[in-house]
Amino acid sequence: MNVSSTGHPPVGRLITTLALPTFALALAMSVLTTYAPLLLGEATSSGSAIGIAIGAEGLFALFLPVLVGSLSDRTSTRIGRRLPYAVFAAPLLVLPLVLIPFAGGYAETFALVSLFYVGYFVYYPPYQALFAELVPASHQGRAQGAQGVMRGLGLGAALVGGGLFISVWTPLPFVLAAAAFLLATAVLFRGVRGRGDVAAIPAPATAPGVLRLVRERPELRAFVAANALWELSFMGLKTFIVLYVVKGLGESVGTATAVIGVVAAAYVIASAGAGRLADRLGAVPLMRASLWVYGLGLLLGAGLSSLGPLVTGLPVIALAGAVVMTLPYALLVRMTPAGAEGATSGLFSFSRALGASLGPILVGVSIDLLGPFFPATNGYGAMWLAIALPILLSLPFLARLEGAEEEQEEREAVPCEQEELALAA
Repeated sequence: MNVSSTGHPPVGRLITTLALPTFALALAMSVLTTYAPLLLGEATSSGSAIGIAIGAEGLFALFLPVLVGSLSDRTSTRIGRRLPYAVFAAPLLVLPLVLIPFAGGYAETFALVSLFYVGYFVYYPPYQALFAELVPASHQGRAQGAQGVMRGLGLGAALVGGGLFISVWTPLPFVLAAAAFLLATAVLFRGVRGRGDVAAIPAPATAPGVLRLVRERPELRAFVAANALWELSFMGLKTFIVLYVVKGLGESVGTATAVIGVVAAAYVIASAGAGRLADRLGAVPLMRASLWVYGLGLLLGAGLSSLGPLVTGLPVIALAGAVVMTLPYALLVRMTPAGAEGATSGLFSFSRALGASLGPILVGVSIDLLGPFFPATNGYGAMWLAIALPILLSLPFLARLEGAEEEQEEREAVPCEQEELALAA
């Protein structure tokens, strides 16, 4: 599943090289989802039409990652299994970013946004699989920590820098995001292509597909369910936190932005430390402790009706939540069979997409149904119940992941022992 870095550049440098495209992908996605609606608003007055265009991400995310991830396990080229997909997908990401500001109407913009999503989900699963292939198991936690930091920095750069750049020239944040993505992909290509490891060897003929993995591995089914619940909670919070602060607590949009800034800062800080801590203590124990802190902290939020207590407890809750959102792929890597890195990466993206699609809907419905029980926050206090319960409900699924790494190592040890016996004979 993982390979040693002996004879290659230090693992830290490899992790930095692999994590760099995460910054560019987060930057590009955030620029698109934040500023494309402004452009769509000039082409149509329908909020539903704008939502459909931007929400098309969920449609592509539910089938493309699984398909592309499995295909990459079976691909064999001179540049490896994963890099051909990056080369193919890069233009599909870059061209829409550059052209969207110049689109003439809603239909053209919708088509370009859809093309961007196709490129994104062709690129991402094979790229993510490189972490499972190239990073040693002992460094998987810090690798995901590095990805978390890059993801937070990309989001911050889009929200802060994008607003400044778009005031200078509307296409500028889109063009800069496209340039950053091309540069990051070039660095990835150069850093991975020359490695004499699993990135360059032929694809295994018996690589298990997604259906076989899901059918035979109960721990993978548990992971898909847990990861969907985590993403459901996160997207529900992300969607309604501004409304909660503004309409629920009666604060200004500027105050809501400051609250989000605290969460973003905590995310970056926790991502940097969570990975290294997970490598030392184990990802499952750290996740379990973080889930309890995060879930109970969110649950307590339902009883708040003023900003003071929220701001006091928010940093701790945000730190625990950042750990929860940083470590899932590190958990998955420990359950990934050799040769199925792309398939499991596709499952990872699928579970995230499932949760991201359901989160805003379920939280919105909860506010409508349970709102009368929270008059002090105009009904928005119900949000905290809707995002806390998925976190707490995921704990039994996490328990099923306990020992999955050891089980996987035992499975992979059998062929190695058989090969040694055959050589001895």
